[in-house]
Amino acid sequence: MSLRLLMLEDRAADAELVMHELKSAGFDFSVKRVDNREDYAAALDPQLDIILADYSLPQFNAIEALKMRNDAGLEVPFIIVSGSIGEDVAVAAIQNGAADYLLKDRLTRLGPAVRQALDQKAMRDEQARTARELAESQERFRRVFEEGAVGMAIIDLDYRFIDVNEALCQMLGYLREEMLALTVKDVSHPDDYDVAADLFQRALAGEIPSYRVEKRYIKKTGEHVWVQLSSSLVHDEQGQALYAIGVLQDVTERRRAEQELQFLALHDTLTGLPNRSLFTDRLQHAISVATREGSSFGLLVMDMDRFKEVNDSLGHHAGDQLLQQVAARLRGVLREFDTVSRLGGDEFGVLPGGGALLDGTVRTTGKILAAMDMPFNLGEAKVDVGLSIGIAQFPEHGNDAETLLRRADVAMYVAKRNKFGYAIYSPEQDEHSATRLAIMGEMRQAIRQRQLALHYQPKIELRTGRIYGVEALVRWNHPERGHLSPDQFVPLAEQSDLMTALARWVMEESLDQLQKWRAMGLDLKMAINLSAGNLHEVSLPDDITELLAHRGLPADCLMVEITESAIMAAQADKTVRRLSEMGVGVSIDDFGTGYSSLSYLKTLPVDEIKIDRSFVRDMAIDSDDAAIVQPTIDLGHNLHIFVVAEGVEDDATLKMLRMLGCDYAQGYFISPPLPPAELEEWLRTSPWAQRTPTRPRGAVART
Repeated sequence: MSLRLLMLEDRAADAELVMHELKSAGFDFSVKRVDNREDYAAALDPQLDIILADYSLPQFNAIEALKMRNDAGLEVPFIIVSGSIGEDVAVAAIQNGAADYLLKDRLTRLGPAVRQALDQKAMRDEQARTARELAESQERFRRVFEEGAVGMAIIDLDYRFIDVNEALCQMLGYLREEMLALTVKDVSHPDDYDVAADLFQRALAGEIPSYRVEKRYIKKTGEHVWVQLSSSLVHDEQGQALYAIGVLQDVTERRRAEQELQFLALHDTLTGLPNRSLFTDRLQHAISVATREGSSFGLLVMDMDRFKEVNDSLGHHAGDQLLQQVAARLRGVLREFDTVSRLGGDEFGVLPGGGALLDGTVRTTGKILAAMDMPFNLGEAKVDVGLSIGIAQFPEHGNDAETLLRRADVAMYVAKRNKFGYAIYSPEQDEHSATRLAIMGEMRQAIRQRQLALHYQPKIELRTGRIYGVEALVRWNHPERGHLSPDQFVPLAEQSDLMTALARWVMEESLDQLQKWRAMGLDLKMAINLSAGNLHEVSLPDDITELLAHRGLPADCLMVEITESAIMAAQADKTVRRLSEMGVGVSIDDFGTGYSSLSYLKTLPVDEIKIDRSFVRDMAIDSDDAAIVQPTIDLGHNLHIFVVAEGVEDDATLKMLRMLGCDYAQGYFISPPLPPAELEEWLRTSPWAQRTPTRPRGAVART
C-alpha cells in the first residue's frame, strides 16, 4: 500500500525508526519531513494520506499542529508518536481530532494504527460521498417536483396529500394549502376511485411494485379532467412503506380525441346513426342474450323506394338531406333502447329492444311507415319517398347475425317488388328475390360476352395540378333494364361466385387499355377495385403477375383499391403483403367509413388512403367535415402514406384540400369517369392533363 506521508520529527534517528516500522508493516510510502511551523504549514496538502508527529518540536507541539490541520480544513489522519505522553495530552489530542497516539518504544502498534486511521478516513469519505449524493438527489427531486410541467403529489398511506406541486394545483384549480387539506378520494371521480384504490392496496401488499392507471379527477370548478396516474411506493430500510409518489399527466384531450375517433368509427357521419359495424355488434349481442334466455326478437332492414330519383334530379346534397331527415323520423318514432342504424347508401336497419315478438315488430314497422307518409322538405322541393321494410325473426329465420340480415334483406326486396310496404321473411321467398337472381344470371352472360364497359376517372396531383393516374370503374348498359349503376349489380356479384369473374374481366380490360395508352406515350397509373372475396383468392397475386407479364407492364403501374372492412379479412393480410412485394400499390378506399381499428395502417404495406367522398363533398361549407379531413391527411403523412380525396365537386373544396396538404384528388369537378376515347380527348384538351406521372413508386408523402 503506497502512502503520501508527512512526518513532523526533528530527530533523524527517531524518523528512521518510524519509517522502518512502516516498511515492516508492509507500507510503501513517500515521505516529507518537517521540523518547524513554516515548513509544516507549507506542506499541508489535501492529497496527503497521513500525518505522523512527535509531540514536541522546537517551535510547536502536536496539539498546535492538529489545530493548524483543522484550520486548513483537512481531514488527513493525524497520529502522535512520542517518547512520552500524559493523560491530559492524550485527551487534548483526541479532542482536537487525532486518530491515535502511541509511544516510540511500542512502535509495533504503528502499522495497525495507520491502517485503522486510513480505514476510518475511507469510511468517513464514503459517508460524506453518500450524503453528498443524497443531497444532490434530493435537490434534483425538489426541482423536478416544484418546477415540473406534470402534476406530482406525495400521498400518505391514508390517501392524504402530504405535498403537491404547482403543476397539479393548476391542473385541478386548487391552491396548495387547499390541496393539503384534501384526500385523494375528495378529488377523484366516484366511478374511478375504487379501481385506483385497489391498485394502491395491491402495491402496499407487495403484489405489484408500481402501477399506472387513467382516471378522472374533479377540478375545483366541478369539471372533471382525465389524468394518467403513475404511482410507486417509497419504503424505509426495513422495507416498510412510508408514502407514495404520484405523477399525474393531463390526458383529457387525448381521451376526447379517442372517443371522437371511436364514435366516427362506429357511426355514420352523415346521420349520426350507428353504422353497420356497430349494428352488427348489437345484433350479435341480442342473439347471445336471446339464446341464453330462450326468447325471440325481430329485425328490420329497409331502404327508400325513390332515393335514386332524388339524387339524380335534385343532386347529392338533396339526397344527403333526405337521409338525415329519414334518420330523424326513425329516431322520433322509435324508443330510446331501440337501435336504428344506417347500414349503407339508403339502407337502414332497426333492432327493437326488449326482445320484441313478431307482433310487436310489425307494430313498430307500422309506426315507421306512417312516419314516412308525410312529404320531406328538401329546400324548395317537397318529395314523397316511401320505405320498403323486410322483417326477419330470431330464431325462426336464422340463428346468426349474417343469416338474419340476409333474410331480412330478402324480405325487403319482396316488399319492394310487391309494393306492400313490408314483408316478413318466409322460406318460400326466393333467397335473393327473382329480380336479383335475374340480374345475376344476366350479369354472368354480360361478363362472358363482354357487354360491360370501363370508364376511367382521372386522379390529379394537387401540388402541380397534373394527372398521375386513373381509376377504372365498371359500367353496365343493360339491353332491357337500361343503365344500371355499380351499386345495383356489384353487391350481387360480391354475394355470389361472380366477383372473381368480374374482377378478372376488369383487370384484363383495364390492363389492355393501359397497354394501349402506354404505346401512345401516356404513362399513367391504373387503379382497380378489389373486394374482400377477391382478397381471399390465394391465386390473385399470381394471376396479376401473369396479366402484367403478358402485356409487358411493370407491377408499379397498377394500384389496387380495397375498402377498410375488406382489408381486415383473414386472407387479406397475406394477399396485400404479396401484392406489395411484387411492386403493386395498395390503396385503402372509402377511408373513415369502415373498420374501427387503424392498426392495419401501421402493420400492412399501405401506399395510399382515399378519404371517402361523404367527408370531402361539403368540407368547404361544413366545418365538421373539414375537422375530419385535416387529421386524416395528417395521419396519412405521419405514417408516410399518400392521401387522396375523392368526391371533389367544386373549386372551393379543391383549394381547401390543397391548403391542407392533401396529395391527390379526383371528382366530377376535375372530370367524371369517361370512356377511353373521351378520356384521351380530355387528356389532349384539359388544363389538368400531363403525360408524365408526378411520383415514382416508393416516394415518401410530403409532411
